[in-house]
Amino acid sequence: MSSQTAFYRVLTERGSEVNLPYPIKILAFLAIAILISIGGCNTSPNTNEAPKQEVSIVDAAPTIDVSSWQKPQLLRSLNADSTPIVSIALSPDSKIIAVSSFSGKVNLWEIESGELLHSGSIGTEIRAIRFSPDGKTVVTGDAKSNIKLWDLAAGKLVRTFKGHQFSVESVAYSPDGQTLASGSWDKTIKLWEIATGKLLQTLEGNQDMVTSVAFSPDQKLIVNGSYDGSIKLWQLNSPESPRSFAGHFDPVYEVQFAPDGKMIASSSGDNTIKLWELSTGRIVHSFNGHTDIVKDIAFSGNGHIIASTSSDKTIKIWNVATGEMINSLSGNFVTALEIAPNDRFLVTGDRDGQIQIWQIE
Repeated sequence: MSSQTAFYRVLTERGSEVNLPYPIKILAFLAIAILISIGGCNTSPNTNEAPKQEVSIVDAAPTIDVSSWQKPQLLRSLNADSTPIVSIALSPDSKIIAVSSFSGKVNLWEIESGELLHSGSIGTEIRAIRFSPDGKTVVTGDAKSNIKLWDLAAGKLVRTFKGHQFSVESVAYSPDGQTLASGSWDKTIKLWEIATGKLLQTLEGNQDMVTSVAFSPDQKLIVNGSYDGSIKLWQLNSPESPRSFAGHFDPVYEVQFAPDGKMIASSSGDNTIKLWELSTGRIVHSFNGHTDIVKDIAFSGNGHIIASTSSDKTIKIWNVATGEMINSLSGNFVTALEIAPNDRFLVTGDRDGQIQIWQIE
């Protein structure tokens, strides 16, 4: 019922109970007569009229074209190692792939030609590898709690960051390239000054192993996933306790910020990927389709796509805006993946040490 209709009924049906001065009553009835004459008040409800639907801003948003992801083409396969691929990184210019494996081997390839640029081993399992924002260095985290910074041009170790007690599962550069974040099985996140190797801060509060860490695009926040299924959001340079996001029922293996910084995506042992709204903490989408642990996820550079890999031996491509699965690739047991920043390539690595480069048309 409209407010005008309600007001009309108060005056007509209960007029004897409403003690209004006579001039006010006259003015009120005149106002209602005008509303009726222009169709602003319907005193005879039409039971056949369909209720009006509210239109949200999200529903009215333009459709985003994700058709290029419906048929990725396998460009080439590369033999990285005979042991499982653990982590994959792509350079900011989308030209070089860095791959680490269970054996401790690191390989660098030129993505377009498939040329091997470097191959070496540090002798222990490398759990994480990432390029710096300027593409000049690579950082690795290993199973022996070490973090190593490597100069790509010189091919030399620059420094080692020591402080964790157990395996380093994840590393992340701040967008300005000055700070490094690391997450470990010792349940802590450490922040390091890259130029000096100085430990800046230790974030404590996780009740289980830290599996993944990521900086927000404005580098004011860090998000981490944990083996207990929790997700924590830390505000840097703030005494406030971290915010917690609850929704997964098994270990969280990967967390990432969307490129615009407004959403967080997480993958879990509960076979799902969840998309969280940063400002409210609500779950925007729960991507269901995998039938086993979802090990790794990646946003496309434009933020329109999430790619995921699972122990169910599939790679799935998801539409971020709608939550719909738009493609599923079956094959080997893929253990890691990454999308090139220019959105032209999807790179996957499997349990047999093979790398596949998929071209996105």
